Amino acid sequence: MKAEIAGAPNVGGDATQGEVAEEKEKATQGPALVAKIEASNAKSVTPEHPDKPASSKEGSDGDGDDNFMIQCDAPNCRKWYYAVDLDPPLNPTSAAQYDVWHCADCAPYHGPSRLRRRRDGLRKRKRINFVKLNDPGAFLDAENGQNGVATNDVQDVDFAGMIRARRGRGMFQSGTKSGGCLVMPGEGEAFNGEYAAMHGFDRPVFFANRTPSQIGLRVPTPKDVDDEQFTFQHIAKLVGAFRPVQLIDTATQLTTEMTMGEWVDYLETPKSERTRTLNLITLEFSQTQLGDLVTEPDFARDLDFVNLHWPKGEGSSTSEVEGGLIANDADEIVKERPNVSKYCLMGASGSYTDFHVDFGGTSVWYHVFSGKKIFYFVEPTPNNLRIFSGWATNASRGQTSKYEFLPDLITAAGGAVYEVPVLKGQTLFIPSGWIHAVSTPEDSLVFGGNFIHRHSLEMQLGIYRLERQMKVGKEYKFPNYQRLLWYAARDFVKECDRLVEGQSPGDDEIADQRKRLVQTMCAAYPRHVLKGYDALSKELVRWLSPKATRHTIEQYPENVDVKSVSTRLSKIMAQCVV
Repeated sequence: MKAEIAGAPNVGGDATQGEVAEEKEKATQGPALVAKIEASNAKSVTPEHPDKPASSKEGSDGDGDDNFMIQCDAPNCRKWYYAVDLDPPLNPTSAAQYDVWHCADCAPYHGPSRLRRRRDGLRKRKRINFVKLNDPGAFLDAENGQNGVATNDVQDVDFAGMIRARRGRGMFQSGTKSGGCLVMPGEGEAFNGEYAAMHGFDRPVFFANRTPSQIGLRVPTPKDVDDEQFTFQHIAKLVGAFRPVQLIDTATQLTTEMTMGEWVDYLETPKSERTRTLNLITLEFSQTQLGDLVTEPDFARDLDFVNLHWPKGEGSSTSEVEGGLIANDADEIVKERPNVSKYCLMGASGSYTDFHVDFGGTSVWYHVFSGKKIFYFVEPTPNNLRIFSGWATNASRGQTSKYEFLPDLITAAGGAVYEVPVLKGQTLFIPSGWIHAVSTPEDSLVFGGNFIHRHSLEMQLGIYRLERQMKVGKEYKFPNYQRLLWYAARDFVKECDRLVEGQSPGDDEIADQRKRLVQTMCAAYPRHVLKGYDALSKELVRWLSPKATRHTIEQYPENVDVKSVSTRLSKIMAQCVV
């Protein structure tokens, strides 16, 4: 990348000996001297530049920002641009952060511009605003930032160094040892919806030795692609080599965009030759050819509210709503279906994801196809969630507050942080609300997904309210979250009606009628499930409040009598939750 004030020399072509020596001096002395030499040249030498764009600015007086120019580094371009005319505009200070700069015409073919690495002392790292974790591309659209990046979205932090230091002091407890945070079902013990009904799902469940097929998970095999092994290249082919993906640069924690083909080329570059450490965490592939080769584990499929309650959209149906009939638009229902069940995570060695809670309090299934991951877990106790909420809110203010390492705050308050390595072929299930960070010690490929279910409704709704308190934007939340829960509530009311059908008490007293209902419900559902639906009934009442926001009202399903559903669920839960 070359940048200069209009009128400064373009060293190249038929260079003089002095110019060649000057270029060598720049190369050996670094960017500080380069800036000094170019600034000096800009003031003293003003030769003609036929390869620069013609502009009235060329003849303007002075050497201010309006005359500052930058040259595209793409080998077949090398065009010069006035920095103030770019979108977003640059100036000498902002341009200096680039090691390689590509113009808008060249970036799709040669990759995005590359930021200059820090060269003095410990290389600091930037911290992403993890309130916005689920749409990192939004960082490029943030307001009030230089080059489209908001200064309050990033913050200097040496995450890996902090992990090493705390591990050396024994801060982290082993999650896999006795007394750790993990549940590890016994050999041959089924792990499905029945397991959750019997044991609940409030701690991470880990399978170190079971094959994917033993937990009902299907992942790609070499046979699927008629090759010796399944590689990154196959993923690019299956999801589309030209599909754009948002990547997080670990050194800056800013996002950059590549095509899948370019991303896979990067991953296949030897680690020693990479200039950046990148991480892909947002590739949802359920609607691609890769989606046909991956099936969620039995546990996730058995519980997932999207699978169980979202209308299938197969043909049109009609429902009576307040005395009228409304026809469902099948295509619209399919289009609005939340697609969060299948993610492909591809991380380069050295990348990481800071502490966060998955959106909407969703649970997660996570299978390491290749490589290795290390998780750092914090249990979602009320006190830990309070600490996390304050930490995440302060972190989102970025440079206005000093970064604090969450494990320091948790352990100072008497809490625990658990370390859990997950190796190739191992599978992890993360319950709702668990706070966690993930580091990538070697290049890794992971398949995973998010799901909402009845066994953690109380926690899920708690995280949903926490997101509202933290003012998380709509675009960073679980898609159509409220609508999904309306469908779930409707279907649960129908289940309850079927349970008590034919059980009319006749001449029994009202108290006996209530007792019979309580006995029936308690026999059919575990207590934690009933408490969850009780929490949901109270949330639905709030969503029907006259103070409900426009977004909440827009989430009412057109084919559901929401008032009736809310009333019926409230009455049922008032009787059976004791």
